[in-house]
Amino acid sequence: MRHIIITITACFTFLFGFSQTFNTEHGKSFKKESEKDIYSIVFPSPYGFMTLHHLDNVMMDNTKAMVLTKYDQSMQAVENKTFNLPKLGLRASDLKQVIETNDQLIFLSTVMDKKSKKHQLNAQVYTQAQNTVSDNNILASFAIDGYSKSGFFNVAISPDQSKFAIFANMPFEKKSNEKVKVWVYDSTLKLLWEQSETLNYESERAYNEEVYIDNSGKVTIIKVTDEYKKTRKSELLSFDGNSVDTQTLSDIGFMPMASQLIDVNGKPMLTGFFWSGKKAMLKINSKEGQDNDGAFLYDLSANKLIGIHKWSSTLNAEDLKSLAIVDVKVLGDDIYVFGEKQLKDSEFRKTGGTMTTELDYFYTYGSSVIVNMDAKGTLKSFKPLFNSMKLKNQQKEIGSFTALNLENGLRVFSNYNGKSSFNSFFTDNEGTFNKPRVRPTENSMPTTPHILPKTVVAVKNYGIVYYITKYGDHYWLNKMTW
Repeated sequence: MRHIIITITACFTFLFGFSQTFNTEHGKSFKKESEKDIYSIVFPSPYGFMTLHHLDNVMMDNTKAMVLTKYDQSMQAVENKTFNLPKLGLRASDLKQVIETNDQLIFLSTVMDKKSKKHQLNAQVYTQAQNTVSDNNILASFAIDGYSKSGFFNVAISPDQSKFAIFANMPFEKKSNEKVKVWVYDSTLKLLWEQSETLNYESERAYNEEVYIDNSGKVTIIKVTDEYKKTRKSELLSFDGNSVDTQTLSDIGFMPMASQLIDVNGKPMLTGFFWSGKKAMLKINSKEGQDNDGAFLYDLSANKLIGIHKWSSTLNAEDLKSLAIVDVKVLGDDIYVFGEKQLKDSEFRKTGGTMTTELDYFYTYGSSVIVNMDAKGTLKSFKPLFNSMKLKNQQKEIGSFTALNLENGLRVFSNYNGKSSFNSFFTDNEGTFNKPRVRPTENSMPTTPHILPKTVVAVKNYGIVYYITKYGDHYWLNKMTW
């Protein structure tokens, strides 16, 4: 794949009777210090932005440096800040989550240490205005005897980013029930409540759990038991600081497979993809993926499934397996769920016909789909998006796509390069994108680089989008305006 196609979808909510021109400019090229270096763009504004980059939890990296660089509107670096994640004993923390607020980044990291018999979750706060990082705050901690039965943390952020929850599965014990603990904090790191519970499940690692927190601070867990058996079941566990309530989520013909919590006009809801469960057991393998049969909408405030829709005949349902939720956009009463098939496989690398001990990783992105429902769960449309894209090793960073709700419409950015029925999305507001042309070296020919979809961010209330592109081992910062 040598050329990027940055695809611009139709305006779903507002239609303008003119074509729009999207202009882009780029800064100087740079190279990563390591292929494990992960870049993101934070604090986008009309006056510039910042980049955050770090090694992606490399086992031998006991520094865990977070590097922040500030850029002005001409994409020139003007300020830097580097700090390390905290240590417990001799062990450095692993980055768990970064929460971005108006002027701060909250770095959540986890670490365990056998000598001190602790497993803890840390928070460090970077403040943009002062370019400072706070001392470490230990937000959650529990005792461990060893690494093999040490339990684990999950983090969830509310849709409005005003609160976040820490959900801890406590260390595993044989012949006992599962013990959990929940902490809920606001964006200033003020503890709102905490709760400890012993659940009616055996203490083991096998449970599939997804953790969510709504804007009011209520924490919901989707727990799947007997995941690959005929007795597979999904339940909703709700925590409010005082008690835990359990509801059955799955039903005959409905097994949720991928879900996300959203806020629809003040109501917390779950949306995503489901499996009908008509076959005896869920089919799963790295080549074909898990079964999916359609999309759903579940009202958490009423504990009611209000929308369940099987794929229409206009879609290739056989290729809509292992769907991940790339994004969900709630625009008034319209809900847009962006789903994409995502598979990962590996095999031993061959060099000169000889098998080595190193692995090559292979990634499949697509087929993909957009599901449009209203707030009552009524299906408005299924729209096929992209066909399959297969990538290898570090190529994965150009995979998938990003959806943005800009003031001139809902837009999708991707490196997909081929023909699909996606063309049916275009209206009179399709727009013209002036692709960035770069020279990787001084004597090379101009070429169009690939976009890194996960780096695409928009400036709120301004016609500006920032993103990173790459060609070979060269990377560029970019600014798109209209």
